[in-house]
Amino acid sequence: MSRLFVLNGGAAVKPGNKSAFLRFDNPLNAFRNGGINTGDVLVYDAMLKALNYEQVRNLQFSQAADEASWPKPDSYDATVIRGSNYLTETLDLGHLVPLLKRLSGPVVGIGIGAQAAKYKSMDIPKGTIEAWKIIADKCESIGVRGFYSAEVFNDIGIKNIRVIGCPSFYRSLRPTLTIRKIDGANARVGLTLNKYLSADYASNTTKTNRMQRALLEAVAKRPTSRLYSQGEREETLAIFSDGKEKQDNVKAILTKFNLAGRADAQDMLNNRMAAFFDIDEWAADVGAAIDVMVGFRLHGNVIALHQGIPAIFFTYDSRIRELSTLFAVPSVEVEDYQPINLERLLAEADFSRVDSAYRQNFAEYHRFVRENGLRHVLPQPVAEPPTSSKSAPNLIRATAGAEESAAWFRGEIDYMTSEIEVLRNRAWDLEMALRHAKHLAPAKVAV
Repeated sequence: MSRLFVLNGGAAVKPGNKSAFLRFDNPLNAFRNGGINTGDVLVYDAMLKALNYEQVRNLQFSQAADEASWPKPDSYDATVIRGSNYLTETLDLGHLVPLLKRLSGPVVGIGIGAQAAKYKSMDIPKGTIEAWKIIADKCESIGVRGFYSAEVFNDIGIKNIRVIGCPSFYRSLRPTLTIRKIDGANARVGLTLNKYLSADYASNTTKTNRMQRALLEAVAKRPTSRLYSQGEREETLAIFSDGKEKQDNVKAILTKFNLAGRADAQDMLNNRMAAFFDIDEWAADVGAAIDVMVGFRLHGNVIALHQGIPAIFFTYDSRIRELSTLFAVPSVEVEDYQPINLERLLAEADFSRVDSAYRQNFAEYHRFVRENGLRHVLPQPVAEPPTSSKSAPNLIRATAGAEESAAWFRGEIDYMTSEIEVLRNRAWDLEMALRHAKHLAPAKVAV
């Protein structure tokens, strides 16, 4: 029997080992306690579809220090690590070291990435460096999602790297990818949002949130539009709840984006939102309901792209910048901070280089899987792996006119000014409260 051990798979596996899903007896209770990133489940699902093992077992990183949960030596043919943001300045993977030393057979990272707000040199924790050096010694190559991630690995002394992108891009198992044409005037638009981006996950939080607001406002005007929640708490609760709880969560989203009272946005949040915990169901709904995806969630866009549905990325951190560049997917850089004209974005998005980039990246993925001795069902590539790095993002040049830009920035300045005033008032109220508390505090008596 061929057996696969997965570190940080993080989901249930269907019979046949070809699909992943989250098992919830009560989604409402689960999301009342916090959000869950279903994009991670998509990555796992795509890995399962590519690999060919009769038995699969998960272990979360959070459980890896528990020796009782470790597999017995030689009980699995291979170990894979599901791709995610495992190279950051704040994540220490030192607790994995004892387990990694114990594992027999190949240990292969698939789609591993460095995570930062902007491209920069990183101070990786010592425990993480030790963990990845053990993994590097137990595999032919580590599969990383982009050239920035490869550079970070190189900086910590790990050289056996292949740039493969994210496994989710290859979920279709096809060696080619043909992106459909966009009928901009009539396209059914899918939207993805990510409301709580900061620190390592956004080069500029304010610009990112304001661009999301503008995109939400623009997409909501289309009655055929649809918003997909990728595990965000308020969105998912609004989908699965009703009555006051539903309206409270809709209000929270509208308030976050300063869209209270906007009928189009409220209608979309009430009636045109969807969330899925089964990846096959999520993909099927996107395939049937939309013609183009736009937005701020990496895998919320990839769930469309792997089906040939065009998607436009809004790039705000190292992860989305390096992946959209690697696959030549059209993108809008939030640092450019420009007005959102949806029709113009759809018209100017150029997908002509995506198929060529995908073919080469698929070939590299295929080579990576083979050289690490992993059992797989990937078809033969139809192109050679890339021979050089791709460093130029495919930015959409949907330049606004002077009048449109002036109106946009006038509105943004008015908003920022009002926010500054709110903060000043809060600071003054806090100062008065502290003075009052100090005045009422009993005087200290000298002894």
